[in-house]
Amino acid sequence: MKESFSRLRQLEHHINDSIRLYDNVQADDYPAHWNNSFEVIVPIENSYKVYVGETLYEVQEGEVLIIPAGSVHEIYAPEKGRRYIFMIDQSQFYAVEGLAAVQHCFYPCVHLRSEEHAHILPDVLDYLRRAAEEYNGDMVFGGTAARLWLGMMFLKTGRYLLEHESEEVGKAARHRHQQSMTVFLDVCSYIADHCHEKLTLEGVAAYSGYSKFHFARMFKACSGMSFYDFFLRQRMLKCEQLLGDLSLSITEVAMQSGFGSIATFNRIFKQYEKVTPTEYRRLRQLVLTPERASETI
Repeated sequence: MKESFSRLRQLEHHINDSIRLYDNVQADDYPAHWNNSFEVIVPIENSYKVYVGETLYEVQEGEVLIIPAGSVHEIYAPEKGRRYIFMIDQSQFYAVEGLAAVQHCFYPCVHLRSEEHAHILPDVLDYLRRAAEEYNGDMVFGGTAARLWLGMMFLKTGRYLLEHESEEVGKAARHRHQQSMTVFLDVCSYIADHCHEKLTLEGVAAYSGYSKFHFARMFKACSGMSFYDFFLRQRMLKCEQLLGDLSLSITEVAMQSGFGSIATFNRIFKQYEKVTPTEYRRLRQLVLTPERASETI
Protein backbone atom coordinates (compact mmCIF):
# COMPACT_ATOMS: atom_id res chain seq x y z
CA MET A 1 0.00 0.00 0.00
CA LYS A 2 2.89 2.35 0.76
CA GLU A 3 4.19 1.85 -2.79
CA SER A 4 0.74 2.58 -4.21
CA PHE A 5 0.50 5.77 -2.17
CA SER A 6 3.94 6.85 -3.37
CA ARG A 7 2.90 6.36 -7.01
CA LEU A 8 -0.25 8.38 -6.45
CA ARG A 9 1.76 11.22 -4.92
CA GLN A 10 4.16 11.17 -7.87
CA LEU A 11 1.18 11.43 -10.17
CA GLU A 12 -0.15 14.34 -8.12
CA HIS A 13 3.09 16.33 -8.15
CA HIS A 14 4.12 15.88 -11.80
CA ILE A 15 5.40 19.37 -12.52
CA ASN A 16 5.03 19.66 -16.30
CA ASP A 17 1.46 18.47 -16.75
CA SER A 18 -1.74 20.16 -15.66
CA ILE A 19 -3.39 16.80 -16.43
CA ARG A 20 -2.04 13.33 -15.74
CA LEU A 21 -3.41 9.93 -16.77
CA TYR A 22 -2.64 6.70 -14.94
CA ASP A 23 -3.66 3.49 -16.76
CA ASN A 24 -3.74 1.12 -13.80
CA VAL A 25 -3.98 -2.69 -14.02
CA GLN A 26 -2.36 -3.42 -10.65
CA ALA A 27 -4.55 -4.35 -7.68
CA ASP A 28 -3.51 -1.17 -5.88
CA ASP A 29 -5.37 0.09 -2.83
CA TYR A 30 -4.84 3.71 -1.88
CA PRO A 31 -5.15 4.75 1.78
CA ALA A 32 -7.13 7.80 2.87
CA HIS A 33 -5.71 10.86 1.14
CA TRP A 34 -6.70 14.09 -0.57
CA ASN A 35 -5.29 15.86 -3.62
CA ASN A 36 -4.82 19.41 -4.86
CA SER A 37 -6.21 18.13 -8.16
CA PHE A 38 -9.53 16.77 -9.34
CA GLU A 39 -9.37 12.97 -9.53
CA VAL A 40 -11.52 11.16 -12.10
CA ILE A 41 -11.79 7.37 -11.78
CA VAL A 42 -13.04 5.36 -14.78
CA PRO A 43 -13.19 1.56 -14.34
CA ILE A 44 -12.45 -0.18 -17.65
CA GLU A 45 -12.59 -3.76 -16.33
CA ASN A 46 -14.25 -4.79 -13.08
CA SER A 47 -15.57 -2.49 -10.34
CA TYR A 48 -13.79 -0.43 -7.69
CA LYS A 49 -14.80 0.58 -4.19
CA VAL A 50 -14.12 4.16 -3.16
CA TYR A 51 -14.81 5.71 0.22
CA VAL A 52 -15.30 9.48 0.05
CA GLY A 53 -15.51 10.59 3.63
CA GLU A 54 -17.57 7.84 5.25
CA THR A 55 -19.69 7.08 2.17
CA LEU A 56 -18.96 4.02 0.03
CA TYR A 57 -19.26 4.31 -3.76
CA GLU A 58 -19.10 1.13 -5.83
CA VAL A 59 -18.01 2.33 -9.26
CA GLN A 60 -18.87 -0.18 -11.98
CA GLU A 61 -17.43 -0.65 -15.46
CA GLY A 62 -18.56 2.20 -17.69
CA GLU A 63 -19.25 4.57 -14.79
CA VAL A 64 -17.35 7.67 -13.68
CA LEU A 65 -16.45 9.03 -10.24
CA ILE A 66 -15.29 12.67 -10.05
CA ILE A 67 -13.58 13.58 -6.77
CA PRO A 68 -12.85 17.30 -6.33
CA ALA A 69 -9.72 18.70 -4.74
CA GLY A 70 -9.69 18.48 -0.97
CA SER A 71 -12.13 15.55 -0.63
CA VAL A 72 -10.59 12.84 1.56
CA HIS A 73 -11.01 9.41 -0.03
CA GLU A 74 -9.60 5.90 -0.19
CA ILE A 75 -9.68 3.40 -3.06
CA TYR A 76 -9.96 -0.40 -2.98
CA ALA A 77 -9.23 -2.40 -6.12
CA PRO A 78 -10.29 -5.93 -7.14
CA GLU A 79 -7.66 -8.65 -7.63
CA LYS A 80 -7.94 -8.21 -11.39
CA GLY A 81 -9.12 -5.13 -13.22
CA ARG A 82 -8.21 -2.01 -15.10
CA ARG A 83 -9.00 1.65 -14.49
CA TYR A 84 -8.07 5.08 -15.72
CA ILE A 85 -7.24 7.67 -13.10
CA PHE A 86 -7.17 11.23 -14.43
CA MET A 87 -5.57 13.89 -12.24
CA ILE A 88 -6.65 17.36 -13.37
CA ASP A 89 -5.15 20.52 -11.93
CA GLN A 90 -7.69 22.82 -10.28
CA SER A 91 -6.69 25.63 -12.61
CA GLN A 92 -7.97 23.58 -15.58
CA PHE A 93 -11.35 23.27 -13.88
CA TYR A 94 -11.64 26.94 -13.00
CA ALA A 95 -10.39 27.98 -16.43
CA VAL A 96 -13.70 26.79 -17.89
CA GLU A 97 -15.85 29.89 -17.62
CA GLY A 98 -18.78 29.46 -15.26
CA LEU A 99 -17.66 26.21 -13.61
CA ALA A 100 -16.47 28.03 -10.52
CA ALA A 101 -20.09 28.93 -9.91
CA VAL A 102 -21.14 25.30 -9.62
CA GLN A 103 -18.05 23.93 -7.87
CA HIS A 104 -20.11 23.25 -4.74
CA CYS A 105 -22.20 20.76 -6.75
CA PHE A 106 -19.12 18.54 -7.25
CA TYR A 107 -18.55 18.10 -3.49
CA PRO A 108 -17.96 15.68 -1.92
CA CYS A 109 -17.94 13.81 -5.27
CA VAL A 110 -20.04 13.07 -8.36
CA HIS A 111 -20.85 9.45 -9.22
CA LEU A 112 -22.22 9.12 -12.75
CA ARG A 113 -24.11 5.80 -12.85
CA SER A 114 -25.16 3.74 -15.84
CA GLU A 115 -28.92 3.94 -15.29
CA GLU A 116 -29.41 7.18 -13.39
CA HIS A 117 -27.26 9.26 -15.75
CA ALA A 118 -27.79 7.39 -19.02
CA HIS A 119 -28.51 10.66 -20.87
CA ILE A 120 -25.11 12.21 -20.14
CA LEU A 121 -22.80 9.30 -19.26
CA PRO A 122 -22.08 8.20 -22.88
CA ASP A 123 -20.92 11.73 -23.78
CA VAL A 124 -18.81 12.01 -20.62
CA LEU A 125 -17.16 8.65 -21.32
CA ASP A 126 -16.53 9.67 -24.94
CA TYR A 127 -14.84 12.89 -23.85
CA LEU A 128 -12.65 10.98 -21.40
CA ARG A 129 -11.78 8.38 -24.06
CA ARG A 130 -10.77 11.11 -26.50
CA ALA A 131 -8.74 12.86 -23.80
CA ALA A 132 -6.89 9.60 -23.08
CA GLU A 133 -6.18 9.04 -26.78
CA GLU A 134 -4.74 12.54 -27.16
CA TYR A 135 -2.75 12.24 -23.93
CA ASN A 136 -1.21 8.90 -24.91
CA GLY A 137 -0.73 9.74 -28.59
CA ASP A 138 2.09 11.55 -30.34
CA MET A 139 0.03 14.08 -32.26
CA VAL A 140 0.95 17.76 -32.33
CA PHE A 141 -0.99 19.67 -29.64
CA GLY A 142 -2.02 16.38 -28.01
CA GLY A 143 -1.84 17.87 -24.53
CA THR A 144 -3.93 20.84 -25.57
CA ALA A 145 -6.52 18.58 -27.18
CA ALA A 146 -6.67 16.41 -24.05
CA ARG A 147 -7.34 19.48 -21.90
CA LEU A 148 -10.10 20.59 -24.26
CA TRP A 149 -11.84 17.22 -24.09
CA LEU A 150 -11.60 17.26 -20.30
CA GLY A 151 -13.06 20.76 -20.36
CA MET A 152 -15.99 19.38 -22.34
CA MET A 153 -16.41 16.65 -19.73
CA PHE A 154 -16.57 19.25 -16.96
CA LEU A 155 -18.97 21.40 -18.98
CA LYS A 156 -21.33 18.49 -19.62
CA THR A 157 -21.30 17.42 -15.98
CA GLY A 158 -21.49 20.97 -14.62
CA ARG A 159 -24.45 21.82 -16.85
CA TYR A 160 -26.27 18.71 -15.68
CA LEU A 161 -25.60 19.49 -12.02
CA LEU A 162 -26.76 23.08 -12.44
CA GLU A 163 -29.93 22.05 -14.29
CA HIS A 164 -30.63 19.36 -11.71
CA GLU A 165 -30.23 21.89 -8.94
CA SER A 166 -32.55 24.28 -10.75
CA GLU A 167 -35.20 21.56 -11.08
CA GLU A 168 -35.33 21.37 -7.30
CA VAL A 169 -36.24 25.02 -7.05
CA GLY A 170 -39.97 25.72 -7.04
CA LYS A 171 -41.47 26.99 -10.29
CA ALA A 172 -42.50 30.27 -8.68
CA ALA A 173 -38.89 30.92 -7.68
CA ARG A 174 -37.19 29.55 -10.80
CA HIS A 175 -37.01 32.83 -12.72
CA ARG A 176 -35.57 34.58 -9.68
CA HIS A 177 -33.09 31.75 -9.24
CA GLN A 178 -31.94 32.02 -12.86
CA GLN A 179 -31.46 35.78 -12.50
CA SER A 180 -29.36 35.21 -9.38
CA MET A 181 -27.24 32.61 -11.16
CA THR A 182 -26.58 34.98 -14.07
CA VAL A 183 -25.33 37.62 -11.65
CA PHE A 184 -23.41 35.00 -9.69
CA LEU A 185 -21.56 33.69 -12.76
CA ASP A 186 -20.49 37.22 -13.64
CA VAL A 187 -19.34 37.87 -10.07
CA CYS A 188 -17.30 34.64 -10.00
CA SER A 189 -15.49 35.64 -13.19
CA TYR A 190 -14.84 39.08 -11.72
CA ILE A 191 -13.37 37.61 -8.52
CA ALA A 192 -11.15 35.20 -10.47
CA ASP A 193 -9.81 38.06 -12.62
CA HIS A 194 -9.20 40.37 -9.65
CA CYS A 195 -8.27 37.92 -6.88
CA HIS A 196 -4.82 39.54 -6.51
CA GLU A 197 -6.49 42.82 -5.55
CA LYS A 198 -7.96 43.82 -2.19
CA LEU A 199 -11.54 42.81 -2.87
CA THR A 200 -14.12 43.37 -0.15
CA LEU A 201 -17.61 42.02 0.37
CA GLU A 202 -18.98 45.56 0.15
CA GLY A 203 -17.14 46.33 -3.09
CA VAL A 204 -18.11 43.12 -4.89
CA ALA A 205 -21.70 43.47 -3.66
CA ALA A 206 -21.79 46.94 -5.20
CA TYR A 207 -20.41 45.48 -8.44
CA SER A 208 -23.23 42.91 -8.45
CA GLY A 209 -25.90 45.54 -7.88
CA TYR A 210 -27.15 43.91 -4.68
CA SER A 211 -26.98 45.13 -1.11
CA LYS A 212 -24.19 43.71 1.03
CA PHE A 213 -26.47 41.45 3.06
CA HIS A 214 -28.52 40.20 0.11
CA PHE A 215 -25.35 39.54 -1.87
CA ALA A 216 -23.78 37.58 1.00
CA ARG A 217 -26.88 35.36 1.29
CA MET A 218 -27.13 34.89 -2.46
CA PHE A 219 -23.43 34.01 -2.80
CA LYS A 220 -23.60 31.45 0.01
CA ALA A 221 -26.76 29.89 -1.46
CA CYS A 222 -25.27 29.63 -4.96
CA SER A 223 -21.74 28.53 -4.09
CA GLY A 224 -22.09 26.71 -0.79
CA MET A 225 -19.34 28.87 0.70
CA SER A 226 -18.84 32.43 1.85
CA PHE A 227 -17.55 35.20 -0.41
CA TYR A 228 -14.27 35.32 1.53
CA ASP A 229 -13.69 31.55 1.27
CA PHE A 230 -14.29 31.66 -2.48
CA PHE A 231 -12.06 34.72 -2.84
CA LEU A 232 -9.19 33.01 -0.97
CA ARG A 233 -9.57 29.83 -3.02
CA GLN A 234 -9.16 31.85 -6.20
CA ARG A 235 -6.13 33.60 -4.74
CA MET A 236 -4.60 30.24 -3.77
CA LEU A 237 -4.99 29.06 -7.37
CA LYS A 238 -3.10 32.13 -8.54
CA CYS A 239 -0.40 31.43 -5.95
CA GLU A 240 0.02 27.87 -7.21
CA GLN A 241 0.36 29.09 -10.78
CA LEU A 242 2.96 31.70 -9.81
CA LEU A 243 4.92 29.18 -7.73
CA GLY A 244 5.42 27.20 -10.94
CA ASP A 245 7.51 30.12 -12.27
CA LEU A 246 10.93 29.45 -10.73
CA SER A 247 12.18 32.90 -11.76
CA LEU A 248 9.95 34.39 -9.05
CA SER A 249 11.01 34.38 -5.42
CA ILE A 250 8.51 33.42 -2.72
CA THR A 251 8.27 37.09 -1.76
CA GLU A 252 7.49 38.07 -5.36
CA VAL A 253 4.80 35.37 -5.54
CA ALA A 254 3.27 36.75 -2.34
CA MET A 255 3.26 40.33 -3.65
CA GLN A 256 1.85 39.41 -7.07
CA SER A 257 -0.87 37.34 -5.40
CA GLY A 258 -2.02 40.32 -3.37
CA PHE A 259 -0.46 39.55 0.00
CA GLY A 260 1.16 42.53 1.68
CA SER A 261 3.06 40.38 4.18
CA ILE A 262 5.16 37.28 3.60
CA ALA A 263 4.16 36.02 7.05
CA THR A 264 0.46 36.28 6.16
CA PHE A 265 1.09 34.59 2.82
CA ASN A 266 2.90 31.66 4.47
CA ARG A 267 0.22 31.27 7.14
CA ILE A 268 -2.77 31.31 4.77
CA PHE A 269 -1.09 29.16 2.12
CA LYS A 270 -0.24 26.48 4.69
CA GLN A 271 -3.78 26.67 6.07
CA TYR A 272 -5.20 25.84 2.63
CA GLU A 273 -2.51 23.60 1.13
CA LYS A 274 -1.16 21.94 4.32
CA VAL A 275 2.41 22.82 3.28
CA THR A 276 4.37 26.07 3.08
CA PRO A 277 4.89 27.78 -0.30
CA THR A 278 8.53 26.68 -0.28
CA GLU A 279 7.58 23.07 0.48
CA TYR A 280 4.88 23.16 -2.20
CA ARG A 281 7.37 24.37 -4.81
CA ARG A 282 9.92 21.75 -3.76
CA LEU A 283 7.34 18.95 -3.98
CA ARG A 284 6.40 20.03 -7.51
CA GLN A 285 10.07 19.90 -8.49
CA LEU A 286 10.95 16.70 -6.70
CA VAL A 287 9.70 14.10 -9.21
CA LEU A 288 11.44 15.39 -12.34
CA THR A 289 14.53 16.98 -10.81
CA PRO A 290 15.17 15.41 -7.40
CA GLU A 291 18.83 16.41 -7.44
CA ARG A 292 17.83 20.10 -7.65
CA ALA A 293 14.91 20.05 -5.26
CA SER A 294 17.02 21.21 -2.34
CA GLU A 295 18.07 24.28 -4.34
CA THR A 296 14.51 25.48 -4.91
CA ILE A 297 13.82 28.74 -3.13
